[in-house]
Amino acid sequence: MAPRQNPDPLLETFAAELRARREAADLSRNRLAEALGCSPQWIAKVENCEKPPSPDFARDLDTYFKTGGTFHRIWEKFNDLRKRRLIPTGFRPLAEAEQEATEISIFAPILIPGLVQTEDCARRVLSAGQHPDKAEEMLAIRLARQAILTKPDPPWMFLLVGESVIRDLRPETRTGQCKRFLDVIAQHNVSVQVLPVHAPVYESSGFQLLGFNTSPDVAYIEGAGGHGRMLTDAHDVHRLTVLFNVIRSAALSAEESENLIRLIMEADA
Repeated sequence: MAPRQNPDPLLETFAAELRARREAADLSRNRLAEALGCSPQWIAKVENCEKPPSPDFARDLDTYFKTGGTFHRIWEKFNDLRKRRLIPTGFRPLAEAEQEATEISIFAPILIPGLVQTEDCARRVLSAGQHPDKAEEMLAIRLARQAILTKPDPPWMFLLVGESVIRDLRPETRTGQCKRFLDVIAQHNVSVQVLPVHAPVYESSGFQLLGFNTSPDVAYIEGAGGHGRMLTDAHDVHRLTVLFNVIRSAALSAEESENLIRLIMEADA
């Protein structure tokens, strides 16, 4: 039998707080379960760290014990940490840096970037080899990342995407993805340029450049399975900045790119 893993410290904190409050009120699990409308077995599993609490359970405990949101705050911290763990280790620095970036430049020769994927496209990408429940959680995280493009002070985003990346999508996904491109192009802070199929560009690995108001620029090089790496050395970042501009010189103009995307979308109609 495999050894039991140590429970999450935040789950232990939640369980200890629950047990302490229940015992201080001289409540059995049965009586508390009756008051909250759940089963004593559920309370036992939470107290023994065998099951994570639900947000509704945390709110019910706060209401019953009049704890001013203590249980729900513990649950929120646990849930935030759990979501963070779903993000591949190598990708976490990029996901965090995006939140503070004022300029994001993306070269995408293989895959539609997560920041502009439709829900359908993202689900297809994330579902490959994943349990459906985990894939849905990862999907929610990816869609939440996209909110940076529509926040009150959004970053500038410059996207170079290969024509073949768009054309290779399944027809039922491609139409929606083209519409998504057209929608983001309409935003004042987003520029999308397409690299024609025969453009003399031979860089097979995608990368991103991120600029900040008060911090040095950084770069991120994509890797299989989310095992990319962040570059902070100024010389390395500068070299990739030059490379991005060289690649950009082979791309269609923003207007030509928009027209091509529209033609691809209309061809599927």
